[in-house]
Amino acid sequence: MIKKSTYIDTSMNTNEIKTYRLIIKGKVQGVGFRHWFSDLAISLGLNGYIQNKESKDEVEAIIQGDMQSILSITEKAKDGPSLALVEGVIPNSIISNVKYSGFIVKYET
Repeated sequence: MIKKSTYIDTSMNTNEIKTYRLIIKGKVQGVGFRHWFSDLAISLGLNGYIQNKESKDEVEAIIQGDMQSILSITEKAKDGPSLALVEGVIPNSIISNVKYSGFIVKYET
């Protein structure tokens, strides 16, 4: 991780592939959040992964794709699935040499 930003710059070229790290806080573990997010990421054509954090009130997602899809999933993550109670979504732009293929749920932190 070389560069990170705590906001999403919507002035960027929306076709360019970007990588973001999202921290989603709240009641997001044990409520199906990771699988809901994974299904949404796949439907938006995003690549990367989502995993629980050691803190019981956080999940982390690494998402890679076009800015329109990243903005869409970031907004939808603020609501989450019906059993979740999202308190916040923190996006950080990262520079990554990794090219992800597909989207997965990681089960170990």
